[in-house]
Amino acid sequence: MAWFFGSFLPTRDAIREEMPSARTGEEVCENGRAIINLSVANYLAVGENVQYVHDVPQRIVVVGSGEIETLLVFGAADRIIAAESWYPLEKFLRPEYRALAKDLPIVPYGQINLEYLISLQPDLLIAQQCMFTDKRFVSTTFWNRRGVTTFVPWNTNSPAGRAHRETIESEMRFLYGMGQILHEEARADQMIADVYRTIDEIRARCAHYPKQKALVIEFMGKEIASYDATRLAGDMVTRLGGEIPATAPMIDLETLIAVDPDVLFVVCYGAEDAERVLARIQNDRALNSLKVVKTKRICPLLLEYVYSSEVRTEEALKIIGHALYPEEDGISAPRGF
Repeated sequence: MAWFFGSFLPTRDAIREEMPSARTGEEVCENGRAIINLSVANYLAVGENVQYVHDVPQRIVVVGSGEIETLLVFGAADRIIAAESWYPLEKFLRPEYRALAKDLPIVPYGQINLEYLISLQPDLLIAQQCMFTDKRFVSTTFWNRRGVTTFVPWNTNSPAGRAHRETIESEMRFLYGMGQILHEEARADQMIADVYRTIDEIRARCAHYPKQKALVIEFMGKEIASYDATRLAGDMVTRLGGEIPATAPMIDLETLIAVDPDVLFVVCYGAEDAERVLARIQNDRALNSLKVVKTKRICPLLLEYVYSSEVRTEEALKIIGHALYPEEDGISAPRGF
């Protein structure tokens, strides 16, 4: 189906229609709610995964800071039996959810292994694609055969690869699916409507500005990952009226200099890392010629805003919109890290 700006705000039904294997109402009544998601093995999405869920899950295991926050927003804190976070939750979570984190059964990073996970007897496993490898959770099929529902964010392929195109719609599908699983469709509906309303408002306010060329990068050791239009970050930029060049998944300094963007978004992992990546760019003599160094239009972005943004999608759009159109006073944006 097509997506439009302006008067059309996608709804739960519209998003469901986009899914090619959505089942009929009769089948849903007979088998449970049809949950459309990914089948994942060896860190790769290998196809569509249709699961049928009857009851609201009561034993949820979740891996990932953003995924934990998503469950809290959906009101499922009391059903989480194990949570593994990349970041300290007291720093990562938005202020209104930090109190809930105190009662969560937090497991140290990297400590939920296969044997421990089996012993927990979960009925729902939420984790990113990187968790489904021989070293961690094997595959989604492994758990589905044991009666465990799996739910994997679409936009979590490797930053160095491009297994499939990432879009805002995939984030909305994730929110829609969470609403289905947790019987919180109204919350999902509101989040989805808010995201598309934000896109509409930013585009309407900023249509008269010159198109801004942007680049979204992440320093990965000596290499540079580029989040172009095939990635979620690039889709956000283009949907807000910006221009983002097509690049290889990994680029070098010469490519960065050749593109010479009007605004540069740099993926980071917190406030300290944001300062580090800013200093890396500003202190590199090879990058002195970049426009963004002179204009200071370098915007650090927390990874969770552009890599499976989930319940932070609306905030991410506001941050990107504000960086693209800094002269527009009508865009109220939180800090990007």
